[in-house]
Amino acid sequence: MAIARAELVRRARDVAQRILGEWLEPQAGASPAATAQAAAGAAWAVALAGSGATGYRDRVSRLDLVAVGPGSAVARLRHRLPPHGDPTGPGSFHRLPGWAGGGHLALLSWDELAEAAARPSEAAVVLLGAAEPVLDPGGRLAAALAPLRQLPPAWYRQQVRRRYRALRRRTASMAWNLRRGQAFAFLAGFVQWLEHFLLLCRYADGQPPVDRKWLLQAAMRTSLGRQCRADLYALFSSLGQVATLGGSYDPKENRLYGTIARLHGQLADALRQRGLLEEREETREETP
Repeated sequence: MAIARAELVRRARDVAQRILGEWLEPQAGASPAATAQAAAGAAWAVALAGSGATGYRDRVSRLDLVAVGPGSAVARLRHRLPPHGDPTGPGSFHRLPGWAGGGHLALLSWDELAEAAARPSEAAVVLLGAAEPVLDPGGRLAAALAPLRQLPPAWYRQQVRRRYRALRRRTASMAWNLRRGQAFAFLAGFVQWLEHFLLLCRYADGQPPVDRKWLLQAAMRTSLGRQCRADLYALFSSLGQVATLGGSYDPKENRLYGTIARLHGQLADALRQRGLLEEREETREETP
């Protein structure tokens, strides 16, 4: 069950204020240089992130925050706080204290945020694209996040080309796995193929990427996701056939690969109709 938005934002602000007082501001005043930097306007700001910002939060979700501050203070805090997880996006990840629920705290300097907004990667958009400022003196954080909220069409076209090329390689690799009887490699490749497919569903509708935890449900809400839903769920129901590799080592006769190829074709047609895929991007099988 989702938490009321006003209650969630209030809780995030309360946690952010305590984090600011106990972790962040003491760092900003640790040296005369840092104090001068803060006085010049490079103070801290905090935003709600994760499932709370993207709308996928429920009552078992943890609270995730993004804190942005002066570079020197961020560096000192990173030295003091142990890293948590393996971040793929900008900044560093740390664990919030137990009293805050133990969610993630993403730390960025203002320079790192500006760089992420100027050249947004998928990981930066996932982390920051929906982030909602809860402590933001002067609105600096909201202004810095604005480019990540309204991504230009060229950004989506670039991601479509990149993800579609990766999807095509995975499709070909799975055919190769079938020919060689490699069940585990086929299943590992399918997970990668599925991630490409679901992200392409998002991009086809001009919708940003989301964290992998919510990717399936987010993709199924798109127009292309609804179009492919039946075949995709049938494919999920058929994964037990991986043990027998879909009944055949020949991709042309293989039931699993047949469904994958059919979904691949539907995706390619839909992307072309939207002008997101050039005609020369064939769905041909490639050698992995």
